[in-house]
Amino acid sequence: MTALLNYATLPSLPAYNALQQSVIDQARSWILHDGLVLDCETCGLGEAAEIIEIAIMTMGGVLLFNSLIKPSLPIPEEATAVHGITDDMVANAPSWPEVHDQIWQLIKGRPVLAYGAAFDFGRIDVMAHLYGLESPTVSSHTASRIALSNGTSWMCVMQAYAQLWQEPTACAQSADGWRWKALTEACRAQGIPVGRAHRALDDCLMTQALVNAMAGEPVTRANTF
Repeated sequence: MTALLNYATLPSLPAYNALQQSVIDQARSWILHDGLVLDCETCGLGEAAEIIEIAIMTMGGVLLFNSLIKPSLPIPEEATAVHGITDDMVANAPSWPEVHDQIWQLIKGRPVLAYGAAFDFGRIDVMAHLYGLESPTVSSHTASRIALSNGTSWMCVMQAYAQLWQEPTACAQSADGWRWKALTEACRAQGIPVGRAHRALDDCLMTQALVNAMAGEPVTRANTF
């Protein structure tokens, strides 16, 4: 895993506009504060889709948690076709109530970086409600950041990358006019090797590498032509 990089003394970069520079500065801050990187795999994309795998690591490369999760219902075939996780694989995995407290203790009060933070936070919130477990409430919610009552902040790397890459769009895959990119597409644009996409730890590692790229001198849509 990549060691924590130090961008504390790097200046602003003249090749980027103000919004792009703010994203670069934000990525540097995530690294300097050793933010957490989190990814979930689920039974689908619906509102009630359960978590079946979750990984958490630090930007410095320390793996804190990585486990399959046994859901309350069978995994649909269409979900298995995406991530490859089967009912047999989760048969002996812990259920969500067995890991809920540990997950929240690990991330409490920390910046949590997720590629699509609203989705990952939403799945964890769904799991708490499904099993009647306590979890922090939302204090504020924007496309970039979800702030919780316990001091945890969920930061959306997908939204930050969209603001860095700056591909205009009028479609729904946007929060402010910049198109959201798939994690694998973003990584390829930055020259980052794409691993086994749609497995929690692999996606964490790609997100970590992408944030490191965003904090340096990243490629943007404007300078690829």
